[in-house]
Amino acid sequence: MKASDDQALFQIFNDPKAMKFYLHTKSMDETKLWIQSVQNHDMSYGFSLWTVEKKGGKQIIGQCGLLLQKVDGTIEVELGYLFLQDFWGKGYATEAAQSCINHGFQNLGLTRITALIDPEHHASRKVVVKIGMKKEKQIIKWDKPIDVYSIQAGGVSVD
Repeated sequence: MKASDDQALFQIFNDPKAMKFYLHTKSMDETKLWIQSVQNHDMSYGFSLWTVEKKGGKQIIGQCGLLLQKVDGTIEVELGYLFLQDFWGKGYATEAAQSCINHGFQNLGLTRITALIDPEHHASRKVVVKIGMKKEKQIIKWDKPIDVYSIQAGGVSVD
């Protein structure tokens, strides 16, 4: 993810429908700060979120990747993704999420990856279940119930 991705990501972050399960939409300034935080995370830990481009083109259609996240007082590696509405329901999130899981296990040597899913976000739940994640528990995070899904190394199909 780079600073010049700000316009493309702002299209997603400023869309109330795309951001329905997040705390709020983001302004352009907040989008720029988000990109900086993602870059800092990558420099510090060697992994982060990437932009997702449609095959055969340069159009950014979303973001997907791995970030550190506090879950019930423990630091976990979390899978996260967010896409433009035009690309929902077409398999892009599943493909990107599977690639990130594979990268985490094969290249980063991770042994466990989690996903934090709003219980009402049925499409996101479908993505993580499709890539082999299982629901572990429900916690309160961001002042609301959040389902914690996880997968262990060896529990994912490798392409």
